[in-house]
This record gives sequence, structure tokens and C-alpha cells, in this order.
Amino acid sequence: MKFSIQRKHIRAMLHLAAKKDIRYYLQGLNIVRDNRGTYIEATDGHIMGRLLIDGIRSDTKQNVVLPTDSLLKLKGTKKQSDEWLHFDVNGLSVECIDSQSTTRFSASDARFPDTDHVLPLVFKSEDNAPGHYNIDLLSRFVDVSEELFGKRQTPSILQRGNNSAIVSFSLSDDFVGVVMPMRQDSPAKVPAW
Repeated sequence: MKFSIQRKHIRAMLHLAAKKDIRYYLQGLNIVRDNRGTYIEATDGHIMGRLLIDGIRSDTKQNVVLPTDSLLKLKGTKKQSDEWLHFDVNGLSVECIDSQSTTRFSASDARFPDTDHVLPLVFKSEDNAPGHYNIDLLSRFVDVSEELFGKRQTPSILQRGNNSAIVSFSLSDDFVGVVMPMRQDSPAKVPAW
């Protein structure tokens, strides 16, 4: 499997990947190619994001999980954000070529979660009920926007009550995210005054 990723894509999506999690398969980015194109997925179990990186399609689904520790060495600086990295994956062997060097590392042998199961594709009118979301999780999507667009963007949130909410940005149709709701024991109260 061959694909190219801009450094800013790695920087952005790492904001959504798990850090120091016992579920080691979440500590990385899942690169997928299927009939929709080639995209990057990241999740920590509470939030998830998917970023389309090119329109190259495949009739059979292919994927590789690139570990965070290897990607941290490749993310570069903000000045290098637009630089493309070219990956060649053969089994678990990964070769990354940039403008000055070649880096080799091993992909994770883990199975990444099925994000299609998490990302709702059909909405019912009653789904647009208010929900409660952890502001720290939502702020990580703002960090994603800063990496992708060079400026902080407020994410649009399609609330679905007690279900996960869809997160997107008005500047791009290439990114979609999901944030899990917080469970509230009591409804929000409006002060009497």
C-alpha cells in the first residue's frame, strides 16, 4: 500500500489519538483505503476523527496502523506543515520518504476499531436533541482545526441527545469527527432570576 500524507495531517490527527492507553491499538493513526478513498482515522474511545487525504480508491479495504511514537518523529514543525511524506507499506514494514531522508519503522499489528460502526450515517429528526459534552474533548477538535487550516475554528456539532454527536468544520468537507456524550443525572437548570 502506498500513500502520501502532509505533515499537518499527522499533527492534526494525533490530537485525537489515545495517549498512554493500555489499548495500544488506539495509540496511532489508522490509514485506510477503500471504495471512498484514502483517509486517516484516530480515536481514544471518547472522540474519533476521519480525514480524507486523497481520492485513490480500492475495491478491497486496506489499512495500516502507524504507531504514535514513530509518527511523532515525522510530524515536523509548523513551517513544514505542507510538506508531503510518502509512505510505502509492505506487511508491517513501513518506509517513509520526505524531501531529505528515508525513515523505516514497523506498523502496529493491532486491529483498529470499526469506525463505520461509530459514525452514524442516518439521522432521525428526534436525534437533534441537546446533549452534554466534555469541553476538554471538544477543545481537541479546535486543536485539529488549527493544524489543518492554520487557524483555530469553532467546530459545528450535530447534537444527537444521548447518542454521539457529529463534529465538522465549515472550511472542509474532508473531515468528520464524533464525540461521545456525557451522561447527566439531572437536566440542566435555568436560574429563576
